[in-house]
Amino acid sequence: MAENVQETDDAKLAAGAEKPRVDPNLFVAAIDFGTAYSGYAFSSRGDFTTDPLKISAHQWNKDLISHKTPTSVLLDEKGKLDKFGDEAEKKFMELSEDNNHTKFYFFRRFKMLLYTTDDMRNKRLTKQTKLPDISGKELPAIDVFSNAIQYMKDHLLNEIQKEEICIKPEEIRWVLTVPAIWNDRAKQFMRDAAEQAEIRGDCLTIALEPEAASIYCKHLPITQIQTVGSKGFGIFHPGSRYIVLDAGGGTVDITIHEVLNNGNIKELEKASGGAWGGTYVDEEFHKMLEEIIGKDELKEYKTEHLDDFIQICNDLEIKKRLISTKSTNINFKIPSSLKEKCKSAKNCKLEDLIMSSKFSEDLECKRDKLHFKDSLVRKLFCNVCTEIVTHVKKLLQEKQLQKVETILMVGGFSESLYLQETIKSEFEDFRIVIPNEAGLAVLKGAVLFGHEPQIITSRIAKYTYGVDTLSRFKPGHHPADRKITVEDTDYCSGVFSKHVTKGDELKINEAQDEQSYCPVRKTQKAILFNVYTSTNKHPRYVDDPDCSYLGSLNVDIPDTTGGTDRKVFVRFIFGGTEIKVEGKNDLTGEITAVKFDYFDNNPGGGEEELCGLTSDLEEIYRR
Repeated sequence: MAENVQETDDAKLAAGAEKPRVDPNLFVAAIDFGTAYSGYAFSSRGDFTTDPLKISAHQWNKDLISHKTPTSVLLDEKGKLDKFGDEAEKKFMELSEDNNHTKFYFFRRFKMLLYTTDDMRNKRLTKQTKLPDISGKELPAIDVFSNAIQYMKDHLLNEIQKEEICIKPEEIRWVLTVPAIWNDRAKQFMRDAAEQAEIRGDCLTIALEPEAASIYCKHLPITQIQTVGSKGFGIFHPGSRYIVLDAGGGTVDITIHEVLNNGNIKELEKASGGAWGGTYVDEEFHKMLEEIIGKDELKEYKTEHLDDFIQICNDLEIKKRLISTKSTNINFKIPSSLKEKCKSAKNCKLEDLIMSSKFSEDLECKRDKLHFKDSLVRKLFCNVCTEIVTHVKKLLQEKQLQKVETILMVGGFSESLYLQETIKSEFEDFRIVIPNEAGLAVLKGAVLFGHEPQIITSRIAKYTYGVDTLSRFKPGHHPADRKITVEDTDYCSGVFSKHVTKGDELKINEAQDEQSYCPVRKTQKAILFNVYTSTNKHPRYVDDPDCSYLGSLNVDIPDTTGGTDRKVFVRFIFGGTEIKVEGKNDLTGEITAVKFDYFDNNPGGGEEELCGLTSDLEEIYRR
């Protein structure tokens, strides 16, 4: 993902004025924007130097599960932030009780939009993407995300002020967490949302959630880690390899790390995973209610008794962490309004609807409670746990991962006793490591990453990266429909000029395979590069089914003296969790750092913005 090397205009500065030089590394503030819960933490450079684990995490409410608050946003009818977190849920329930909620927008657990929408198989994420609230009303997704980030940012700054910490805003290094399995566009979306929330781009770092958790656990004393297994305690010794199983609310991120001799960490396998987080259990629970009560009836119930429905969800959130593989007869309290809905909509008691459903042997209703037998508990957890176990076992079959002996469980869903016991049972020969505060590992690790980003020395490329170029047309070798003619010369269009191959080890701050391109018109003053990713290691053309348009960039070549003999060098630099791209004018030596426009969904260019001419097609494939 491109760093914001070309900074956006700052409305607070006078036109044409330069931004003041800053050192955004004296204080680190991290925001963990989760699917179900969010929070923030911070520490100073001085504290990190003397005690890395001296990290302050705000405690929102003593009754909550951790130092986090629900990822819920309440906006007024004009789309302005009214409340966030637990306060948003409380106020919206009060509004709905009096039927005064219809003009408000209430969003909860909306982070997964960035995973489900911006998939290579689905429609692309853009700044125009709409996000439906709990009642179906829509607002631009980026505004909702930005409001949530701004609330946490402002709340954090107020907390610092109350603690009388002497720090200037421009001296803060902000860290925002994202799942490692998200693609580049989703990461950039979060960066743009943060900048819209008035976090300066040059003071912002994106942290990958499993990496952050890994860094945190590496600093923990053994007394703060639960360990199952008989392989000793050398979890983070040089040469040790371990799986990071980051099970959050929406996604499960799985990465494999190795500790180097100097204590730094390298990634052995690209991040993978899926939508197998704790909210999957919630979805199974809601599907069960739909089958018993009726899909339309449950939808009506949400509208009519939203406060009661939210209370059911909150009760489930607490109970599912306490459920184990040995649990029997779990009880859920249900509001009287649910029973009344069954009577009015179905002319039937809830007890009778359960008896006539496929859950009759696993579930019963007594007074104001639903009684779950252990068989139904297993059904709720079975699918998601099976997905996780199957994926981990598949990873461990890879030859380079055979020396892995440890599974590190982090993330909020890793606090689930059911998931813990399942992993321990399925991987008896492995050491299972769980920090005491698994749900805070990502948040506190993000603070550590902000202080010490160089601790991650290399990552594995998730995709093949390249640009759309032209190659001289060869009859019989290139498809005829790809031929275009420019100034009496025939070219093959849409050639995928590869810069990075899927699976490559990307060393931090090292350029990947610098390549040169030439203009195809003598008077051409810029070269347009449309950037693509591919799940294929060796894509031939940018419109192959496995390719996806990522964004575009322009490199200026205003001096036309050399005609088509001029050259532009392009290189990709994976200096962190995001991509930087540099274009170098060979004639002047001038280097231009370019920011991607990830949300331009119309690749192409005009007369002055033709793609560059690259070398022979077969040479491209050999790279």
